[in-house]
Amino acid sequence: MHFYTESCSSVSPSDQIELSMSRFLRIVVFLIMVLVSQCPSMRAEEIVLSETPVRLVTSSEDTIFPDSWRKAPISASGAAVPEDQFERVKMILSNALKKYPAGVLTANLKSVYVVSNLEYSGVSTSGTNSRTSVYLRIGEPKKGFTDTHIESVFHAEFSSILLRNFRNKFPVAAWMAINPPGFAYLGDGVEAIKQKKAKLALDASLHEIGFFREYSQSTMENDLNAYATFLLMGDKATWELVEHYPKMKAKADLTIEFYRQIDESLTESYFRSLITP
Repeated sequence: MHFYTESCSSVSPSDQIELSMSRFLRIVVFLIMVLVSQCPSMRAEEIVLSETPVRLVTSSEDTIFPDSWRKAPISASGAAVPEDQFERVKMILSNALKKYPAGVLTANLKSVYVVSNLEYSGVSTSGTNSRTSVYLRIGEPKKGFTDTHIESVFHAEFSSILLRNFRNKFPVAAWMAINPPGFAYLGDGVEAIKQKKAKLALDASLHEIGFFREYSQSTMENDLNAYATFLLMGDKATWELVEHYPKMKAKADLTIEFYRQIDESLTESYFRSLITP
């Protein structure tokens, strides 16, 4: 008891204040660390390029991906877009987003993440999508990443989100009936790439049976992606191609009806209004 009394009396009032402050600071630091560990937005260095009509972001942090994507076997990764590409990216996405009714964007798309490289499941890709976000790779035009290519990928990926959100409105049976008898989709776009069955070149032999390209045969989703892209890009030559092949025209009509059910303004007349000379 005597020892305890002497020990306490040896601490001056100023020393006691310093000890109290030290404890207080340790508590503050601990609380900050807890908050950071539980809040990805505080850990991730995100650069927001714009907020409207959809949040446009670039980052090198893996926190832009859903938790399940960060682990094997998906192991998604990306890198921030260089600053000298910011204005180009904003222009491309502005052109793409304005083609949709505001309500469709608000209800179905939270963010667009743009990165300078994009890899997942062991493959390098131009784009992908999660439940509420689209991920786009931005590269040099001379390497194939033209403005047209990037916008096309956006429309394709967003159509996948819409397909999930409005699955009950998509005419699966009618779509499958257009395909050749006995045809079955490969079942996985990543697997198609790995098996080198993902050619993107237009193929007349495939047009005859209702497909744009080899990759369209990987999944019904990827098949729809090609038709959604065709409608929203408004390329006159592609419209002429689709109208030349009855099975392609049939799938285009089903795609239009699917979009019309999502928003009544997305009619054939609207999509034709996007056609450029």
